[in-house]
Amino acid sequence: MTYKLSEGSLEVIMTGGHYDKPVMQVLGSKKIQGSGANERFRLLVSDGKHSHSFAMLATQLNDKLITGELSDYSVVQIDRFVTSLLKDTGKGEKRVMIILDVTIIAPGGEVGRKLGSPQTLSESSTPSAISKPAMQPVPKQSPIKPQMMQRATPAPGLDSSLLSSQMTHPIASLSPYQNKWVIKARVMNKSAIRTWSNARGEGKLFSMDLCDESGEIRATAFKNECDKFYDMIQVDKVYYISRCTLKTANKQFTSLKNDYEMSFTNDTVVVECQEDSGSVPTIKYDFVPINEIATKNPDTLLDVIGVCKSAADVQELTARSTGKLLKKREVTLVDSSGGAIILTLWGNDAEKFDGSSNPVVSAKGARLTEFNGSKSLSCLSSTMLRLNPDLPEAHKLRGWYDNGGANMEVVNISARSGVYSGGSNEWLTFSEAEARQLGSGDKGDFYNLLGVLTFTFSENALYKACPQEQCNKKVVDQDNGSYRCEKCNREYPNFKHRLLLGANVSDPTGDQRITAFNETAESMLGKSAAEVGQMFDYDKNAYNQMFEDVKFKTFIFKFRTKMETYNDEARLKTTVMSAQPIDYKEANSRLIKSIKSITGVEV
Repeated sequence: MTYKLSEGSLEVIMTGGHYDKPVMQVLGSKKIQGSGANERFRLLVSDGKHSHSFAMLATQLNDKLITGELSDYSVVQIDRFVTSLLKDTGKGEKRVMIILDVTIIAPGGEVGRKLGSPQTLSESSTPSAISKPAMQPVPKQSPIKPQMMQRATPAPGLDSSLLSSQMTHPIASLSPYQNKWVIKARVMNKSAIRTWSNARGEGKLFSMDLCDESGEIRATAFKNECDKFYDMIQVDKVYYISRCTLKTANKQFTSLKNDYEMSFTNDTVVVECQEDSGSVPTIKYDFVPINEIATKNPDTLLDVIGVCKSAADVQELTARSTGKLLKKREVTLVDSSGGAIILTLWGNDAEKFDGSSNPVVSAKGARLTEFNGSKSLSCLSSTMLRLNPDLPEAHKLRGWYDNGGANMEVVNISARSGVYSGGSNEWLTFSEAEARQLGSGDKGDFYNLLGVLTFTFSENALYKACPQEQCNKKVVDQDNGSYRCEKCNREYPNFKHRLLLGANVSDPTGDQRITAFNETAESMLGKSAAEVGQMFDYDKNAYNQMFEDVKFKTFIFKFRTKMETYNDEARLKTTVMSAQPIDYKEANSRLIKSIKSITGVEV
């Protein structure tokens, strides 16, 4: 069978023109970065006349390559693509084609050979690639059109020289190695302003999720930029954004499919797009039918859509760790799959929610939790929540519910089964905790772990605290025999010792820096804080030996892990809630059950 490739199309595309749905052959592929859902692949493509190795596959097409559907020698029609100019050290700029959508005309196994004798399309063969698009004749059925990513129209406050010097860049092409770029992106979600205060200072931040045709990315604004842009930037609007810094994304705190994230700087420019923004897509969903959620693993981030069958009243509770007042509301969602699930809303979303009209609710990036054998979803600060969204799935659900769906019998996967599975007593390894992105939500996550204390930090493990029983605030030595507590606003002639222990805990899959407060630290060291203080003051050798003796001891730890911000950077803080000596009989019993469940073999 013969296959007709669009000869000459590569030269047109790589000199700045646009060729309508070119037919090309894939000659090879190479993984260039990332892992899992964030892998990036570069393709070697041919139009029969030329070949070019700077074609990037959009991440949403990775499955076609990984499953073998898109293999070497495949003949494909490239239905949608964009091009971008990237800086190439010592060589000026290089144009990259990012493939957004393809139709596979013939699989590689069927073709089985390279078509034609394509010559490598070199940079030197297209000297006008940057200054002027080449206008070469092409077949009538594939006329040249204006480039897909048009030059942005300069707007007040945006550097027009920057815009006139290059095209807007697709999000998928951004990397820390570029300097001048402009993206045209829609704001999918914007968080509330969060503040922090610690010994190093205080500050504020907000983050937002952006998308365009090529992909999505998270952007964060700190301190001055938080004040400058928060009120200006609105969800669902499209903006030109430039002059941000890029760094590797922390996958513990975002589910977006991008290896990088953006941070605003003093030079960042944001201007609302006043022209037609219909070409920029809205939120991209991957909805999971509710009846299938029961098979998903806890702590997975899911997209869900359903009709609000019922909504509970707002509940108030106090966070155990911070004492902060929290407000939540549980909403029961149903869909045509015959499933029902509880979605928990927090804060303003909980207070403002009105379920009286049975609205259609969509949530992107809700976390799946499990407790007492039941599964439910919980909104995070990054979850994108919409009521009655203008989506085909929402319109279909509305029609289903209003025409008999409301009376359909459903299986509520959030109903309590009475069999405990998961929750705060779940046993995990460090690698499993990392894979589940524990600690990335607004609330802390709890889990148990069997680990070894591999190192303890004896310095600063002890401090002088207020002698009042209800106050543990650190006191200030007045150097006159008295100690001042700023919290109580009083001076005392004495103090009490308290422990604040930093250490490293390891298990076979990894290790983690942990913090243990007074009572927990006492159980790990086997000494009271008063005894430790006595040794510190009068017997430093015994004090140091105590920290040596506790190394490599095994404990059953209960951890609380949560993301905190230090110097404008998110870090995971793991606190020991309890540390118990290992009960070998119980541990062996748990291990045997685990072997049975994994292998099916009776032990």
